[in-house]
Amino acid sequence: MEFLCDSNYILLPTSDNAQNKRIYFYIDGKLEYDLLLRLDNDAPDYKFPVDVKHFKGKNITINIEPMMNICFDKTDEISYVYDGKYRPQVHFSASRGWINDPNGLVYSNGKYLMYFQHNPVATTWENMHWGGACSKDLIHWHEFGDVLFPDKDGTMFSGCAIIDKYNLAGLQQGDTQTILYFYTCAGNTSETSKGKSFTQCLAYSTDGGKTLVKYKNNPIIKNIKAENRDPKVIYYAQNNKYIMVLFIDKHSFAILESKNLLDWQIIQEITMSDDWECPDFYPLAVDNNDDNVKWVFSAAGDRYYIGTFDGTHFEIESEQKRLNFGNASYAAQSWSNIPGGRRIRTAFACNTIANSPFACCLNIPQEMTIKTVGNDIYLSALPIKEFESLYIRTDSYYDIEICKSKPLLHKINTKACDISLCADVEKSFTINLYGLKIEYNSTDKTLSCLDKTAQLKCANNRVELRIIYDTIYTEIFADYGTVFMGMAYIQDSNLNTLSINSDNAIIHNINISELKSIY
Repeated sequence: MEFLCDSNYILLPTSDNAQNKRIYFYIDGKLEYDLLLRLDNDAPDYKFPVDVKHFKGKNITINIEPMMNICFDKTDEISYVYDGKYRPQVHFSASRGWINDPNGLVYSNGKYLMYFQHNPVATTWENMHWGGACSKDLIHWHEFGDVLFPDKDGTMFSGCAIIDKYNLAGLQQGDTQTILYFYTCAGNTSETSKGKSFTQCLAYSTDGGKTLVKYKNNPIIKNIKAENRDPKVIYYAQNNKYIMVLFIDKHSFAILESKNLLDWQIIQEITMSDDWECPDFYPLAVDNNDDNVKWVFSAAGDRYYIGTFDGTHFEIESEQKRLNFGNASYAAQSWSNIPGGRRIRTAFACNTIANSPFACCLNIPQEMTIKTVGNDIYLSALPIKEFESLYIRTDSYYDIEICKSKPLLHKINTKACDISLCADVEKSFTINLYGLKIEYNSTDKTLSCLDKTAQLKCANNRVELRIIYDTIYTEIFADYGTVFMGMAYIQDSNLNTLSINSDNAIIHNINISELKSIY
């Protein structure tokens, strides 16, 4: 089939039960783009928009394997609709398609920019693009479509963004500072890039992050080894240089340095035995003491090291620790350039819903700190203060005695809620809401949810919990944020009565806040 690309989008019909097909886009006989999707002309469930603006005005020949006919609509405008029974109410999800790793997190010109791995034509992992969204408050997001597209060198894997404040890359136009995007071009992950390797590339934006232009001299870092990927860049002011952390292979990572953001040299290699990919690296003041600054090196599964960094060497001063003990929340990344020096991150939670046009969501943005608990220091993650703007009403209870015949019961009238409680450490109890059970066991001081268990520290002989429930994902924070459990599940909204049960427990205080939707 051949057609003139005279629209911004084509709408491809798909259904969950159709077989996968690969669509090849040829221009002047050259393969420029390919997509794997469950194409279905006869009885489509959805029509996924594919951005073809970069092909506009050209004749495109489409081939399909296995061979079949294709029918599609054209349009110049698309709407971002956030509907459906299980659409997350307080967690960001793309209007359509699959999302995973957060990418390119940066604050620029009064807005928080957030990009993410995006499959625009299915609710499974494949066809990696970068989707984009922006926000003024980190809570309410405006999705603006895909900004990085697969090319002859690979699909668009994860990366980061910084402001080029000194125009070191020489890409600035006018007075507006350029945003630089470092990303992995994942060769051999599409038919268009068959035989290519994984390399690190650069893109830039001169219009505030809405349009990304790939650097003409890519790659800026050639393949080091295997599927090296996921660059994260941070400015190190003391030595006036930039630092990159990069996943290399298996459990190996590298730290690189650059003076000009274009030429990079490895200065250190790090091994993280229980984790891999998607590294992050940043300084934090211990207990908010600016005279005691430590650096955190973390990876996709939320294992981390705490240590010191002098610009050339990261000295690991802790054992490998763990923050997330849940079944979801992966590939956490932090924003750069946030005013006031705040370190805020998000991650992705994997959950797919049958007969739904979207899959997965991102964590509520979390404020990162290092806290002393007992005789040690730990990385802490807690929901940002801005999240409380979603509170509709809050009900509080104090010094509640619970026994078998007298559970604490409270009806929730929304699909999302935020519950904080403090309980006595010596008594076990369970929390049930929306069909999700959370259990504290006082014998071994553990917290369990579904098939996951976390060991608690229970400082000050208290069990401190904060639980944010949503339709497909719940976030559990304990021990002042030093223990986190991101739990993917499917909410049963019929079971909307909070029930706390115990043989004999005391809840010192509990705050229950119903939440309005971010949409």
